[in-house]
Amino acid sequence: MNTVVRNLRVVRRMTAAEIAQQSVYRGAWIIFMLANICMPVISLLIWRTALANGAKLPVDERYITTYFVLLGFVTMATSSWMAAFLANDIRLGKLSSWMVRPASLLVKFVANNLSEKFLKLFALVPMIGIVWWIFRDSMNIPADAGRWALFAVSIVLGAVLVFTIDILIAALAFWMDDVGALVQARVIIASVLSGAVVPLALMPAWSRGFVDHQPFRYTVSFPVEIVAGQLTGRELLAGLGIQLGYVVVLGALARLVWAAGIRAYSAVGA
Repeated sequence: MNTVVRNLRVVRRMTAAEIAQQSVYRGAWIIFMLANICMPVISLLIWRTALANGAKLPVDERYITTYFVLLGFVTMATSSWMAAFLANDIRLGKLSSWMVRPASLLVKFVANNLSEKFLKLFALVPMIGIVWWIFRDSMNIPADAGRWALFAVSIVLGAVLVFTIDILIAALAFWMDDVGALVQARVIIASVLSGAVVPLALMPAWSRGFVDHQPFRYTVSFPVEIVAGQLTGRELLAGLGIQLGYVVVLGALARLVWAAGIRAYSAVGA
């Protein structure tokens, strides 16, 4: 318990320091968030045009609109970019200096992740607000506060799941010279299977069994589906259970791989 409390205190202080440091790049965050929201808006316009021209889709216009308006926020909130940086720190021996500190190197990346998302919110939320205002009459906005609470819980679990997957990939740098190809493969695969490019509801019927239960769905698509979709209470609980299961299983696996890597680690000063 003392270790957990100490790490939480370290995360809080490092997050505050990261926010102060990253605040210098306010203009960059606005540009990044513009890029983040452009793709969902373009996709929204394309799919709405297809529906207006008679395209037969398994979902209606309100689902499509709600999905893509929320997509920019969810992809940002659950994202992680640390795999390549963590792998690089392992490969170059920078991990050595953290092995004699009271907190893990991973704490630094948690603080960086939280601080950047905190700053990105200030740029992204007004943009999403503008898009919502334009399409507000064509969206599903649940009145039930409980559904929004589940949406928030699912986003947190999704963020932890993505971060855990990144740790797993980066930890392979203990045994591999370069994991860059794996990082890129994860980005490409996740962009499709998470629903960041095309809503998973539009996937072929024959793929539903796999698509609905693979882990990447629970990083982006499932949180959005809680608000945009017509999930029943049973489906919501089942989905959250699967999402939590992935977090626990992959988290345990990441911890085992990381511990094995630390034992095998060898570098100058280690």
